[in-house]
Amino acid sequence: MSIDPKCWYPVASGADLPQGHVYQTRLDGHSLAIWRAASGQVNIWEDRCPHRGVRFSIGIVEGDELRCQYHAWRFASGSGACTHIPAQPDRKPAAAIRATVWPAVERAGLVWTGLSPEGEPQEIETGMILRAIPIDRSAAVVEEALATAPIAATRLLVHPVMPDRSVIRGVALGDADVLAIDALLETLRRSLEASGAC
Repeated sequence: MSIDPKCWYPVASGADLPQGHVYQTRLDGHSLAIWRAASGQVNIWEDRCPHRGVRFSIGIVEGDELRCQYHAWRFASGSGACTHIPAQPDRKPAAAIRATVWPAVERAGLVWTGLSPEGEPQEIETGMILRAIPIDRSAAVVEEALATAPIAATRLLVHPVMPDRSVIRGVALGDADVLAIDALLETLRRSLEASGAC
């Protein structure tokens, strides 16, 4: 499956981003590093430092900057611009040195991005964020199964991680029984992974 570049996809929950943590995930095969700056701004970057290609997801959040673990270059929240190169402490880094920044919106407890999304992410009610359920099946297969699943009082969304792997993310609405919903989703996961559907 190739994702629709104009759409927004939920790739994390706000709870995945405690202060100082860099969350690693993928969207349709693209490696992403997601982190929250001290200011509260959520950043989604390509998981690759522009200097030597080391994964940002093993980096360290320092205030409103992310420091690469390899040579300790620092990059600014929001812009992704390099702010400091330890080997050249008295020189301002070139403007061209920057992380590849993805669009990021936090809404209803979920973090959304896309290749070049248009408009805003889907409007969903605020509720209890459900446990993410990874499934070794394509997003199309998971979406088809969810369309007929008897799961009420929830808003379920599919995060296409890789062509053959997805994550169900969702919000339980009102006084929905979160444990019952989780059990139904886990049963759905086992059923899909046991079937021959891709």
